[in-house]
Amino acid sequence: MQSERIVRYDPALAAAPLFQPVWRGDRPKLDRSFMFNGIEWRWRGPEQLGIAEQTLLLVLMELAAEQASRAEPVDEETRQIESELYNLRENRRPPTAELNVSFYELCRRLGRNAGGSAVSQRRCELKRLCEVTVWSRHDDGTEFQSRLLFWQVGDNKGVRVFLNWRLTEVLFGGQYSAVCLNERLSLRSECAKALHCALSLRIRGGATMAFHFEKLARYVWDDVGTRLSAKRQRDRAASETPAAIAMRRRRPELVEAIGEIGQLSTWTVKSTVNGAVQVSRRAAGRTEGALPRPLLPRLSTTPKKLVKVSASATKHSDPTGVWQIFARAAAQGKTG
Repeated sequence: MQSERIVRYDPALAAAPLFQPVWRGDRPKLDRSFMFNGIEWRWRGPEQLGIAEQTLLLVLMELAAEQASRAEPVDEETRQIESELYNLRENRRPPTAELNVSFYELCRRLGRNAGGSAVSQRRCELKRLCEVTVWSRHDDGTEFQSRLLFWQVGDNKGVRVFLNWRLTEVLFGGQYSAVCLNERLSLRSECAKALHCALSLRIRGGATMAFHFEKLARYVWDDVGTRLSAKRQRDRAASETPAAIAMRRRRPELVEAIGEIGQLSTWTVKSTVNGAVQVSRRAAGRTEGALPRPLLPRLSTTPKKLVKVSASATKHSDPTGVWQIFARAAAQGKTG
């Protein structure tokens, strides 16, 4: 029996629908702002991130967690990459982790074949993630900027990337939520995958929460639920609001998505008398923090790659360490 592929995921990503189902063709730009733990975050990129990019990020986090225990010391080249990633002085550099991956391995973990089109698609998804710029602004006006991922070098076989400080902290004792990749990959629709991740970040094992469909829609799409085309809006009655139009279109998708999640062995979905949905998550058999290696087909020719972690990554193992980085940086900026 295949073991659970439990991935540590940043709970801050539950604060806004940063990854959404997207239409084929040109994508809108990514520009999302939200608050988390008293910090204002803003994600910007040339293209909206889709559900495929979210799945790929989860797989990258899975790979990084497996290899982190065999981390190698940081070399000078890595330190130069960190400087490019953050553009900060030496004493203000947050932790990062380096990850070398093959596109064949990514396709395999996603349950896809490793043909030319699949590899090309993985490259495009990874590039979209690497093009995202993350801004954070604190109450005292201090602002920090970094890339979500940094693409250092790659070819048709694989790529060397760096995870930014937030993702690295999740690997080394920072605050995280548990997402099961086995469950996600078994779901059919993009809406179900997006909703499964959103609920996983909010409902811990053994807990139950109730949601109205309007709230579930905000977990998958931004604001009113979706951006309707001008033509579709003209086709509707002028008295209808965009939110009402969007909710009517999205409700069947949400009902189907909830039904898919309810069929998973660790989730239970029930309707309440007031029209809400009650969702329960079964307690895991093992501690969610114990990340087991997934049982995947063996690779006979691909060498194992190791993660390199910056020296400061292992110094912040407590859940609040990620914020201590900024506290020290702000103090140094005032006295420097």
